[in-house]
Amino acid sequence: MFDKYSDIHLKKTLIIAVPAIILVILGFVFIPKFTAGTDKPDQKKGPNQQNQTISVDGFVLKTATLDNDIKAIGNIIANEEAEIRSEISRKIRGIYFKEGTYVGKGSTLFKLDADDLTAKLRRQQIDERLAVTKLEREKQLIEKGLTSQEEYDIMEATLEQIRAEISITRIDISKTYVRAPFSGIIGLRNVSNGAYVTPQTVLTTMQDVSKVKVDFSIPERYIYLFQKGQRIKFKVDGLDGEFEAEVYAYEPKVENNTRSLVLRAVTNNTGRKLMPGTFANVTFLISENKDAIMIPTEALIPKLKGQSVYVIRDGKAKLTDVEIGTRTEAFIEIRSDQLKAGDTIVTTNILRLKENSPVKVEKVN
Repeated sequence: MFDKYSDIHLKKTLIIAVPAIILVILGFVFIPKFTAGTDKPDQKKGPNQQNQTISVDGFVLKTATLDNDIKAIGNIIANEEAEIRSEISRKIRGIYFKEGTYVGKGSTLFKLDADDLTAKLRRQQIDERLAVTKLEREKQLIEKGLTSQEEYDIMEATLEQIRAEISITRIDISKTYVRAPFSGIIGLRNVSNGAYVTPQTVLTTMQDVSKVKVDFSIPERYIYLFQKGQRIKFKVDGLDGEFEAEVYAYEPKVENNTRSLVLRAVTNNTGRKLMPGTFANVTFLISENKDAIMIPTEALIPKLKGQSVYVIRDGKAKLTDVEIGTRTEAFIEIRSDQLKAGDTIVTTNILRLKENSPVKVEKVN
């Protein structure tokens, strides 16, 4: 009984399964055809997407004046400066200036003790008068033949020696007056009245700031591009405006460590605005191009070899190779002939563009 039932059940299963298998086979055959038919419209969308117009910003090229210059950090120094010292070791007896004021050349700044030198000079002057008297007497005796020429010569030499010693003493006395070596501003004094000073003691400092000098360095590759008399411009932190100076000297050799050459320029310091010791931001003009083509830095497309930009021609983006030159903070000089004044280049949405992509310029800078 159970065997008969199993046979009947198996037959029913086979009858049901056969149509199902047939349907699956038909599905594999016909479904891809329907799918292929429905894909055709999507395939047609590809070219439409490629031809889609892309909105961009443009930049119209025009000529501009480009200064090709070198920038350097310089130091401002005084036209003349000196440490004021005494030539001899003495006590200070007088100070004759106010700190930070103007003093003229030759003005007495310090007076040193000279009592012993003054006494020495008086004694030497007495010896001189006595030697003169003896020499005159000896001259009378030689005229009478009462003495020899040798005795007269000895007395004459003695007088000359005394006078030489007087000259030395007067020089030593003059050294007790410490004077200004040039006209300028006196600094802060480091000593007081009564202090014992030596030639190693810096009494004060002094600077002539009617003019100032600007020292700066340039790389060796530029040393043949400048000449004496050339003008430089510089700015100083804390002061408004720009100053000019004239190059008048330079070191005779290039520094081995830095491979640079030190130049020196000079300028008038009207109103004493420029202070020695401050930094100067120097600009040194090499050349000037009055017809330079400049593009924004964001428009440049770097490549493995060289750079390119997208130029808009007939409503399409054309990838154009360019040769670049001088860079500024926001612009780059184009030296190749592919671009000219009046051309419009793309500055935005550059990554979405391809050669001949249709573009619509929304804004022109």
